Amino acid sequence: MVRTRTAGGGTQASVIARRRAERRQASGRRSDARWAEIVQGAGKVFRRLGYSQSTLEDVAAEVGINRATLYYYVGTKEELLVALLQQPMEALRTRLEEVADRDISATERLAAALREYVRTMEELPELFVFLGENVHNVMSGPEAERLREDADRWGRALTRVIVSGVDSGEFRNDIDPQVAVLGITGMYNWIHRWYRSDGRRSLAEIGEIFLEMALSALRPPKG
Repeated sequence: MVRTRTAGGGTQASVIARRRAERRQASGRRSDARWAEIVQGAGKVFRRLGYSQSTLEDVAAEVGINRATLYYYVGTKEELLVALLQQPMEALRTRLEEVADRDISATERLAAALREYVRTMEELPELFVFLGENVHNVMSGPEAERLREDADRWGRALTRVIVSGVDSGEFRNDIDPQVAVLGITGMYNWIHRWYRSDGRRSLAEIGEIFLEMALSALRPPKG
């Protein structure tokens, strides 16, 4: 590779790398229209091809820019994944924690939380990328830890709801609440594998079916 010197010193490659780093760290980038377009394009590519199979070149093609322009805005594919998931994961965690703390019965809180989960998935389809990937394998560093913490916190919020339902007698006491949450969220999280927006049922309809299944499993036996 030929490295040319610039007037200010340093190789052309090092100057380009420095400019990329400065651009990525610029405080105004998050509101930059091009950056938002790139993140949106990355979401489409990751959902269509899967994160592991996608490349930055795929993202550039989706947005309609060349690789040089893309590399001016983003350094790695993982950076795009973090940008894509950070706000949706935080929004989901905040919404579920708020529902879990409402002053209503455990049954009503669980139903409201699971409906909120489906509503958020529909509103923020970037969550399908999170559900389709194992972040422990594809991400590292503090950003990945924050995403995992958000997921853990909404799981704990649902567990608290079920525990309170057991204490109040609304839910059966022979099922481990943590295992119940794993089973319930497993149903909802698996939607990303087979749901189609043009399918026979909407996300909300599927969510209601899952909700009835969850509540039926948790209700104490009659008599």
